[in-house]
Amino acid sequence: MKRILGWTVAMLLAGVLALGISWVYYAPPQEIRGTWKTDGYGLVIDITGLTINVYQSGDTYCIHDQKAPAHMGLVNLVEGVTFDITDDRLKLTSSGILNPIYADRIAEVPALCDTPPSNSEASIFDAVWGAMNSHYAHFDTHGIDWAARQSLRPTAGSSRDDAGVLALLKDLLAGLDDNHVYIATDTDVWSPALPTAWHDARHLVRDTTLAAVPDLSAPSATGLQVGWAAPNIGYVYMAHMAPNTGIGQRANVAASQALSQVLAYLSDADGIILDVRYNPGGSDDVAMAYTGYFTDSALPAFTKTTRTDNGYTTPFTAMLTPHPATTDIPTVVLTSPYTGSAAEIFTLAMRELPQVTTMGGSTSGSLSDVMTVTLPNSWELGLSHQRYLSMTGDSFEHIGIPPDVTIPVDVTAAQSGQDTILDAAISLLQTR
Repeated sequence: MKRILGWTVAMLLAGVLALGISWVYYAPPQEIRGTWKTDGYGLVIDITGLTINVYQSGDTYCIHDQKAPAHMGLVNLVEGVTFDITDDRLKLTSSGILNPIYADRIAEVPALCDTPPSNSEASIFDAVWGAMNSHYAHFDTHGIDWAARQSLRPTAGSSRDDAGVLALLKDLLAGLDDNHVYIATDTDVWSPALPTAWHDARHLVRDTTLAAVPDLSAPSATGLQVGWAAPNIGYVYMAHMAPNTGIGQRANVAASQALSQVLAYLSDADGIILDVRYNPGGSDDVAMAYTGYFTDSALPAFTKTTRTDNGYTTPFTAMLTPHPATTDIPTVVLTSPYTGSAAEIFTLAMRELPQVTTMGGSTSGSLSDVMTVTLPNSWELGLSHQRYLSMTGDSFEHIGIPPDVTIPVDVTAAQSGQDTILDAAISLLQTR
């Protein structure tokens, strides 16, 4: 027992020593230490030799969001974030986000951050109104006069319970038909987005599809299922763009490896159907990793900008980057109003390719990344703070990405076990 304990203590001391040595090696370099304010995103980042503190900050609120050890190796391993200096600006590269985030040096953490905000109705209202006012990118799309909604601000001494506060915020956000705008309470999530006409039947329609393709198999926990929709017509159901990964494993790498297995399984196919009709999204880098298997050359896919205090960031162009093994066989991408977020990014990129036909219904129209803000009562606000444009300059926010071939959902047919959109995709590929 003493011998085992001795080894345990020795190993513990060795681990502490190794961490100490690595901390010296991975400590933040002097040039990135200090206080920084991001261009967009509403973040203040304070970096010292020992800690990294992140604040969600705006004109009317400041909330301490995260505190992490200033060990750059651990930050990269656990969070997938790296820091660098470019032209005297802090550059953050984050796993899951295609574009870099830039920050400018400021003198100190804003004084507003020194005192936690109260959880009064007025404080909660101010945080939501202020964050939306500073960062939401689509008021014009929805025809909302946001400044006029200040009239909803609670009067001094007003007292509401949680249900009353939520009702107030619902009034504030009403009319924003945007799936990326939401309030997450302690028990539920509410969004002002409007449901589709076949919302109540969506699970029935999806299950009809999955039942129509026999022997679907999943290569890994990436949300992919593969099978044969018809002889020589491969079918891939893509449930989401958010693979389960362990610490240090990147989602886009895991997704890429899984799709490589799927395409190897379908190597004899004359055509492939990629079904993202019920895919709510995930990470854009996963979406772009998938598209890289369908092009043999680098191509611009779309541009994106982020709302800032003074307008918008310089447009970032997302590129399709080919994998070593690619396929150019005819491909149909199936879409619907439940194709959202990163699945829309996948659709936006795939429609640039000559062998791809999109089919079904227009997508959700919620392309932006989601910016989240922790409210004074610990609820969470989500909002769309970016604009995505196709390479022809088209915006599909709110209206969704229209398919090349429009086929409405037939709920009656689904009740009889028939997926008319899948049948149309099979017919199209069989004639090519």
